[in-house]
Amino acid sequence: MHNKDLNLLKLLIILNEERQTVLAAKRMNLSQPTISIMLKKLRDQFDDPLFIRDKNNLVPTIKCVDILSTLPDLLTQLYKLYSDNTEWDISQLNGELHLLISPPLISTLGAQLIKKLTLLAPELTVQCSHWDINTSQKLEMNPHQHFGITYLPMETNKTLMEQEVGADEFAFVVRKNHPLNEVTLENILPYPISICLIPGVTGPSKAEQLIRNFKLKKNINLRTSDIALMTTLMTDCDYVSIMPRSLQESIGDNFQFLSIPHALVPKGYQRKIAFFSHQTNRKQPLTEWLLAQTKDFLSKS
Repeated sequence: MHNKDLNLLKLLIILNEERQTVLAAKRMNLSQPTISIMLKKLRDQFDDPLFIRDKNNLVPTIKCVDILSTLPDLLTQLYKLYSDNTEWDISQLNGELHLLISPPLISTLGAQLIKKLTLLAPELTVQCSHWDINTSQKLEMNPHQHFGITYLPMETNKTLMEQEVGADEFAFVVRKNHPLNEVTLENILPYPISICLIPGVTGPSKAEQLIRNFKLKKNINLRTSDIALMTTLMTDCDYVSIMPRSLQESIGDNFQFLSIPHALVPKGYQRKIAFFSHQTNRKQPLTEWLLAQTKDFLSKS
């Protein structure tokens, strides 16, 4: 066992996920001939074809499946060998930490995380941005100190770790002196409606699906991820918004939250929230700290 290139092992994982050399090349930012050369080296090292071509896809051999069953954990242990073995101290964090958070959660969860990080890690600069349609790719390409939090369902690939951290209930929101004081299907129809847009989610929102299902002669008048725009419209006119209840404290006392009728949404329905990071950050101290803080905040909100 000599001249073994451990750097090639990551290719095995990516080929197993993509099943095509051209897609693996794109993921690794390499040319397809380079991927083919790397695969040949792996085959020589393991004395096995590793992947067999079936039409346009690569299918792992039995030996390759056995290797892949233990490889992710082995790579995690190898990464740890290159990390600082001293006890982790959050106060020593420096440089930049990137938080990519769904817009409705920024003023609540995002503010709490940044407040605590500023207190405990004063040398750290937090860059907090909205989760958007390109965020999953950013997390894939930038594993170091990039973390995301958003609502589910969200399409990502196996490169990212996804862990549920809590849930949120959505409700109708109006200004305190709004003519609407009881929410029924008939009462809502005369008023313009805005929905809190969750970037990255494909297809129509739950609210629009419900309007279609009930065949209501009503359009959604505004879709936006800008909470300030929604509150301005509710203040200036008779807009009715559909927003997460987690915003109840942060948007102020001038608004009231009204439960969505059970005829529209099942009783107790909540939308799950998940924490995302690159798989290489799994079990890292900073990842575990952020996970614990996120779960703690959401459990109290």
